[in-house]
Amino acid sequence: MRSLILLCVVGAAFAQFESGFVKILQDKRYQDGGAFGNFRDQEDGIKYFEETDANNIRRGYWEYPSADGTLLRTEFEAGPGIGFRITSSNHQAPTPIAQPQPQFQPVPQPAPAPVPVPTAAPIPVARPVHNPIPVHNPIPVHNPIPVHNPIPLFTTTTPGPQNLFDYPGNLEFSRSSQGHRFKFTAA
Repeated sequence: MRSLILLCVVGAAFAQFESGFVKILQDKRYQDGGAFGNFRDQEDGIKYFEETDANNIRRGYWEYPSADGTLLRTEFEAGPGIGFRITSSNHQAPTPIAQPQPQFQPVPQPAPAPVPVPTAAPIPVARPVHNPIPVHNPIPVHNPIPVHNPIPLFTTTTPGPQNLFDYPGNLEFSRSSQGHRFKFTAA
């Protein structure tokens, strides 16, 4: 299900890219201790919000206009013990919550009796005597090879691609001991 949703979002983004660039009207992100989140609003009507709490439970929504102009919105939650599920939507059914099933409990088995080990006198084993031979391992010395790459006195720049994302906007950023916040708003 997660792959299907991701594929839909990527498909929508790719379709927008093919028809032209989409201006981001607002982008907000924050981290506050163990919680973090983000929000994005685009000029084509697509919005996305998600927030993760300190227990790693992620909640959020995405919305976009359909071909007939209806605003389609889907709210979700995900996390340990939850998986991914749709909690509310105006165009598809919410994910049903699975009822916990009883877990298989194996029948306890008696512990096996220990196998008796015959006792006998230990047999002495002759061990060879080793006289260590000193080994001389000299540390290799590496002499750097001088490289002469003179820096050119004159450089030319080639014009790069046009920056289509360069439009006026406001950027706010703040940091705290617990995290950070930033907000970009197109002018």
